[in-house]
Amino acid sequence: MGLFGPNIEKLIDNDDVDGLLKLLGHRKPKIRLGALLALSRKRDEYVLSRLRPMIDDPDERVKTIATLKFGEITDPKTLTNLRDIIITGSQTEKIEALRVLGGRGQTDNAEISKILYLALNDKNQVVRIQSIRTMGAIKDRYSIKHLIDCLDDKKFQIRLEATKALGAVGGEVCVDPLIGSLVDNHGEVRRAADAALRQVGTEKALNAVTDAPFMLLVKKMTENESVRLETVINIGRLKIKEGAPLLHKSCMDEYKNIRLESLRAVGQLRDKTAVDTVNKLVEDPFYDVRLEAVKTLEKLFHPGALRGIEKAMKDTNKNVRLEAIRAYNSLKTRLEKAAE
Repeated sequence: MGLFGPNIEKLIDNDDVDGLLKLLGHRKPKIRLGALLALSRKRDEYVLSRLRPMIDDPDERVKTIATLKFGEITDPKTLTNLRDIIITGSQTEKIEALRVLGGRGQTDNAEISKILYLALNDKNQVVRIQSIRTMGAIKDRYSIKHLIDCLDDKKFQIRLEATKALGAVGGEVCVDPLIGSLVDNHGEVRRAADAALRQVGTEKALNAVTDAPFMLLVKKMTENESVRLETVINIGRLKIKEGAPLLHKSCMDEYKNIRLESLRAVGQLRDKTAVDTVNKLVEDPFYDVRLEAVKTLEKLFHPGALRGIEKAMKDTNKNVRLEAIRAYNSLKTRLEKAAE
């Protein structure tokens, strides 16, 4: 915008508040929306008093952003419009809408969580990052599972933001995944995990960053391949249950032999909390890792393990398929007997 309309970017760069306020009455909704978004971070009471009436703007998108800032966001129409912005809006509109939503503080609305999940799957990484930050800002407990999944993302920036968000959301359910991030292959993520665990502040979380023997274990898991491999084997052999969250992370290690030994160690610990992680490895590129994943799932004695084993029954490798069929029948029978 510039030649045939107001140059909002220039007004923002010059911090021209008066110029932006004038645009709140512009005939074009897109101009009004741009001005509203630009002014929404201001804390000046006069500016805010000029923004509040935008809740009654005739344009649905403008009304939605104003409602996110000042109004009751549980209105189904508002949530529908917010979803529309996340799906079809520009990158700037998406990011600013998420920022405005995050600025409202803690909320407990499952429909908002669904919208944040849409943003988390956006093609644009900047939008994804802002979605994660908003999850943390509103302390969205419904998003915890998605944030945990982000800890395995290939982009370290996504892992970093997810780590920070989990620290903000807090709760015991976040502790094990954050402990796993203490051995992330990126130093900035490891430091964020340390800070996040201190922020969560439960006994288990604080022990992970203050207990000397455990900290030594963590240090070994951040060293070279041979040291990591030896540490993983020892966690399983010595049945160091406190090391289970570290195994979850090492199951995704770049080296195949570490993934293999991590699976074996998980099986030795009978760590049922690793079911979702091990289920992912039935799709590993190497057939022997997939085979070990099936064997490990059978040992975990958890209904969720059947999903991964069932998927492995269709594996391209005959040995994996046969092992999966045997493991499925065995585990299903044992689970049924236990239920009886």
